Amino acid sequence: MRKFWLATSAAALVLSLAGGAQAEDQNPGTAPNLAPASKATNEGLMFSKDAPAATPMGPPSSDTAAPASANPAQDAAAPAQASPVPAQPTVAMAQVPPEDQPVADQLKDLAEAKLKQYVPREADRTGVLEFYRSRNFAPLWVTSGKVAPRTQQTIDFLHGVASDGLDPSDYPTPRFADSDPARLAGDELSLTNAVLTFARHAGIGRAAFTRVSGAVYFDQKAPNAADVLGKLAASSDPRATLGAFSPRAPGYSALKAMLAAARSGKDIEPEPAIAPQAHGRHAAKPVRSEAKSKDAKIDAIIANMERWRWMPHDLGPTYVMVNIPDYTLKVVQNGKTVWQTKIVVGKPGTHATPLLTETMKYITVNPTWNVPPSIIRNEYLPALAQDPNALARVGLKISHNPDGSIHIYQPPGDRNALGRIRFNFPNRFLVYQHDTPDKHLFAKSERAYSHGCMRVQNPDEYAEVLLGISQPQDHYTVARIRSMYGTTEHTINLKEHIPVYITYQTVFADSAGKEQTRADIYGLDRDITNILNSERRIADVPVARNYNSSSKPVMSSVSSINRRNFDFNSPASNSYPSSPGYTTYGYGGDYGSNWRSAYQPTDRSRVQ
Repeated sequence: MRKFWLATSAAALVLSLAGGAQAEDQNPGTAPNLAPASKATNEGLMFSKDAPAATPMGPPSSDTAAPASANPAQDAAAPAQASPVPAQPTVAMAQVPPEDQPVADQLKDLAEAKLKQYVPREADRTGVLEFYRSRNFAPLWVTSGKVAPRTQQTIDFLHGVASDGLDPSDYPTPRFADSDPARLAGDELSLTNAVLTFARHAGIGRAAFTRVSGAVYFDQKAPNAADVLGKLAASSDPRATLGAFSPRAPGYSALKAMLAAARSGKDIEPEPAIAPQAHGRHAAKPVRSEAKSKDAKIDAIIANMERWRWMPHDLGPTYVMVNIPDYTLKVVQNGKTVWQTKIVVGKPGTHATPLLTETMKYITVNPTWNVPPSIIRNEYLPALAQDPNALARVGLKISHNPDGSIHIYQPPGDRNALGRIRFNFPNRFLVYQHDTPDKHLFAKSERAYSHGCMRVQNPDEYAEVLLGISQPQDHYTVARIRSMYGTTEHTINLKEHIPVYITYQTVFADSAGKEQTRADIYGLDRDITNILNSERRIADVPVARNYNSSSKPVMSSVSSINRRNFDFNSPASNSYPSSPGYTTYGYGGDYGSNWRSAYQPTDRSRVQ
């Protein structure tokens, strides 16, 4: 007991003195107007809502890309290429049992001189040194020159990670077959690296979301290496400890069960494959390709499991979840869906609705629509060139900002493109959820028509549900909310903020537990599968993304706009009322279709 007390006390003291060593993994949130750095290291960037600029993730990819050898101890005799070792404070170290001292001595030499050979990722090396120094380099996986009980359990777990859609070959494990202390020390570090790699992949994803799409952002923080090893050192059940790094959401568990069923051949519905250029009486009959269908389904399930890993693993008791391919929005409370509605989402391509996690903070009744620069530049200026009166006829107004840029907006009213209610969860993509005056699209089965924002079919009911959760004492009802409709904006701040998850689930279990599949409308299943198959070596290395590329104001001289049709002296603001810094000037501003009829021939079909 005294040895245990000494060991834990020393570990706590070292951790307190060595804090801040994990800068690489302090991956953070999302300031609404954060402009990430334009350059990145080869290892890419992770972004922080608390930092004014993007933070480099560390060394070039040559330092991170190559997987560690399963037994690099054989190279231990090579000349040392020492990694810089930060100065450590003098503290009382835990006592190493005499029978473990030979391995501890070898482990110290390898960790301080050749750690890069065993642990390629720099941030992990920092945590590994921190952990082993805190225990005076007593081995974690070896006891008395033999494999510790926890070691085989850990190895067996890593060999079985295929059940989570991961590849066991990404986590090579040593055999601990040689009793030589130097070999055992090398095997110790090899298994440590395999465990840390798994914890990171399970915790934030096997494929970095920035490699998949610029329309994805999650506030991730990779597991701290010293914390991971500390949990394993204190655990009596390594399997449970390692399993806890995977998502805990019921949706992920359902996919895990589906993956097992698909691999066993159960519940696979093969699709017919028709030979091309087959016509007439000799045309080939459709043939079923069960193997192809099975592989495609497995790939889709794995892609969906990967996206669950990108998200926070604890969703909380109450939240809003959007499923883009299902075109639905639901409110979940204590594990049950308490309300659900249809939505319209962004068009595939540059207007795709982004995947993100943010917090619903307030609701705007009778919102003003501030037209994003991307729509002004790409759609409204061409419209004005054809017909100077086009926008005025649908109630749009224009002014010039002090810097000379154009500000086009639509005041509150029946024809406002945002309808009567906007739901605000400030985010770097500048998207939101809102009402719409164009209700006909909700009758369609496929509803990808917007510029990125989400149009809600029953916004007044949605507001009632959210406010009933946030502030039930205020007794908001649909009738009370509708009584606020008019020409003046009203902001209702949520007293209890509610998490919002915008997800992309093409395979999922419905409320009855039945498996559902949806079309891969944005191609994200395809892209994740391609990255995992063809870029696996670097799939987990992030790349830099500029999330504010569409927010540059549109500059124009006053003479280029017909002054007679617009109010240039309007006091309309460039930002949302009561929400500094959260504007529609960016990725996802939305709009209705009414303005098009003002300058397009009437026989052309309307497109939103």
